[in-house]
Amino acid sequence: MNRVIFQCEDSMEGILTGVYDAWASRVGHDRVKLEAGPDHEMELFSEYRRVETDGEKAEKVAGTIRRRMGQNCWESIYQATLAEEKEKAEAVYRSVVLGLSLAQRKNGSVYRLMENIQEPCIFQVMTLSRAVAREAHRYLGFVRFQEMKGKLLYSEIEPSGQILPLIGEHFANRYPGERFLIFDRHHQMSLLHQPGAPWYLFRGEAPKTELLEQSDGEKAYEELWKGFVDTIAIRERENGGLQQQLLPLKFRKYMTEWG
Repeated sequence: MNRVIFQCEDSMEGILTGVYDAWASRVGHDRVKLEAGPDHEMELFSEYRRVETDGEKAEKVAGTIRRRMGQNCWESIYQATLAEEKEKAEAVYRSVVLGLSLAQRKNGSVYRLMENIQEPCIFQVMTLSRAVAREAHRYLGFVRFQEMKGKLLYSEIEPSGQILPLIGEHFANRYPGERFLIFDRHHQMSLLHQPGAPWYLFRGEAPKTELLEQSDGEKAYEELWKGFVDTIAIRERENGGLQQQLLPLKFRKYMTEWG
């Protein structure tokens, strides 16, 4: 029998909608595969079905995971959906199928799915989740804002994973009275915060560069910061290898002191 491959959007909502549709298809878990993103290698003797992202379906799947497998399991799966990995959707689908199967044997009590690290799909989800969380944590220290005219703080980043949902709360709490925008160039996603309002995400629209003009004092402060960093450096103790390990090149492109 042919395998049925469900192709979904590369987002948390898209992947969870794919999980919902694949499960509801009733073609059998062994015949189903879930793929995320626009680029796919076509397979012989396979039927392809396009998944349209549906927030209501995604929330149903998320609610089931929280209820049947616990909040910790949900956080791991959620972070795995943000990773830069072709096989993440399939790993999430297999994990949910396994979790619900094992949870049925617990007579309604919460099943701690992520403890089954010996299962390949669980191991992959945990690995992806930790990688995304680690990258998000590093960006808390590597994000650099520029002050633009109109009192907007602007930053660009280029992370591997879709980390903006994981760092939004941190910067909103740190700068509650500021209007700021963080643009993820790699994923074409932006995080916007307005004073006194919740932060939110939007996709697919890069900020208009002609509207992003630095404030009069920004250049002066940038030069002061570069001078400070240069002054405190101890040339005799430079260690390029260790420096690159702790501060990879991909972070430096958007850091003021390396500009």
